[in-house]
Amino acid sequence: MGRHSEFYTTGVWASAAAKAAVLSLLSGSVVHQVEVLIPLGKRVSLPVESCLLGDGACAKVVKLSPEAEDVTHKAVITAKATCCKEGVILEGGRGIGTITKPGLKLPVGEKAINPVPRCFILKNIAEVFVAFGYQEGVRVVLEVEEGEKIAERTINSKLGIVGGISILGTRGTVIPYSTKSFMDSILAELSVARAQGLAEIVFAPGRESVEHAKKILHLPQESFITIGDFVYFAVKHASRMGFERIIFVAQPAKMAKVAYGFKNTHARYGSLPMDWLARVLGVNDVAKCNTVREATQLLGSRERWVLVEELAKKQIEQWTGKRALTYTVWFT
Repeated sequence: MGRHSEFYTTGVWASAAAKAAVLSLLSGSVVHQVEVLIPLGKRVSLPVESCLLGDGACAKVVKLSPEAEDVTHKAVITAKATCCKEGVILEGGRGIGTITKPGLKLPVGEKAINPVPRCFILKNIAEVFVAFGYQEGVRVVLEVEEGEKIAERTINSKLGIVGGISILGTRGTVIPYSTKSFMDSILAELSVARAQGLAEIVFAPGRESVEHAKKILHLPQESFITIGDFVYFAVKHASRMGFERIIFVAQPAKMAKVAYGFKNTHARYGSLPMDWLARVLGVNDVAKCNTVREATQLLGSRERWVLVEELAKKQIEQWTGKRALTYTVWFT
């Protein structure tokens, strides 16, 4: 069972609000705690406050973050559940952004509830259906209080997400990428790998990239380290500790940022100039793209992506004086 030593994504908190609202709707009673299934496959118990309405039920949660500067720290997410004929209708309401530009994981016009969080919100609602033997339907509307104001402190508008924040989270838990404790964990893992006598180290920003790296590189488990946005920090310390080769595996946006020279790939340190990427790839229309994801979908971009990987490889070698390899994880 999860405790508050762990922190959860907006997707998990939205799951808790949605499940609690449906639970109150079907039970006719208020809920103060709810257990939800998260993408990592475990179950966590979170505090909620629900109430009964004339036409349904409503539940509210307060998202907590390990980083006070996280703009969604203490964001209030609400869910209103009402009965309908059949199935589950999940909608985004006030404070959740709308997609207005191509290149993201969702089509233009949809509310910014990403696919993995949406899937787990629906799974958690389905658990309530099973528990009550309920065979009709519910409509659940998610909202984020002051979501429009919170979104002003993000890059959502640049990405084409207007009117609020996004409901995110592919793993469910939040890793405090900007904290000293996370950097300490990178150093600890490097020390373990070096103590094992390993000469190669594999760095990847997140879980999906690490899992991909394990499939293509047949190296000991200790070789693979999640580094978040701390690319320069990780490679410099790997060099200092004597690793002979550094392998960087990342999705296109992170790979391109390293190729450009970003030492930290977090959005707060800037966005990638798309005109630069257009010149590297020799595809003029890339300059008009909203995101790197969109750029990679243009004819000719993926075929020439090796040019970006080569620049990222040279950048890491320049930073470290060590041999490097780079591999891109393509979106499925």
